[in-house]
Amino acid sequence: MGARPEALIVFTLEIARAEPRLFDELMDWMLVNESLLSVRRLRAMCIDETDRALTTAALGCLARRRPRARLSSHRPTSAPTTLQPLFRVEGPVHETDEAFAAAGLQRPPLSPSHKSRPPDPTTPINLAFRLRDILGVGVRAEVVRVLLTIEAPWINAQTLARSTCYAKRNVHDALAGLSTAGVVSAVTVAAEQRYTADRSAWAALLGCEPDKLPSHRDWPQLLGALRRILRWSEQPELVGMSDYLRASSARDLIEAVRPDLAFTGIPTDLSTSPENTLSDLEDVTESALMTMSASPQRVEE
Repeated sequence: MGARPEALIVFTLEIARAEPRLFDELMDWMLVNESLLSVRRLRAMCIDETDRALTTAALGCLARRRPRARLSSHRPTSAPTTLQPLFRVEGPVHETDEAFAAAGLQRPPLSPSHKSRPPDPTTPINLAFRLRDILGVGVRAEVVRVLLTIEAPWINAQTLARSTCYAKRNVHDALAGLSTAGVVSAVTVAAEQRYTADRSAWAALLGCEPDKLPSHRDWPQLLGALRRILRWSEQPELVGMSDYLRASSARDLIEAVRPDLAFTGIPTDLSTSPENTLSDLEDVTESALMTMSASPQRVEE
């Protein structure tokens, strides 16, 4: 799962609907490592009702097997009358998993494989888990992770809030505490406070070389944009649309994902000719996928 587990979990909950075995292995991993996960961040990664339903179902499943207050909150009080299939593959469902049914999704009862293991916190790629062991599963660990991995000498609170998916006020509070503790430095530039962390000092604490720290990537924005594109492409009504309406819908999609992709550094330039919009969407998708797979040895996974 690496450094952005919640973003990858919500992404995998969607793409694994085409592969039930992958979906169940993800659930198995979550059951083993739920104490390392932030419920708040899982919900913050949701971009639409589909994400919220999948996340609610996954948390409900964890809550039934790991009864803890943090997992049990915000669960539906009654199951919807109509259930939607969780998996896209065909097959009858003779018995329904109660946790997923409560979120309006139909699937067979989960049967964990018990193959998953806790991540090795000493591996650089698992920096987020190591920081959560040290600082707790919360905003401080995420703020320090971004400061240690992003390629920028000084960062403002707004950028940190966007990268960590925490509210700016929570990020400010975390930065104030970390600055008071002397583990984060602050400087005022043009009436704006900016922050940094001493990578050498933190690397010494973590027992690794500074250049072995993973590189930052804004996974929530990147994976969220890819989910929007995937769901758009699977709309059955696209088949019956005219070329003009399909191109118009693709243009609307590009505009919807533009802010998130721009934040990750991916251009979303559109052609002046409407008939090229689908090609533009292909180019945007390819750029996002290439960014996702670049530099696997150092990028947070």
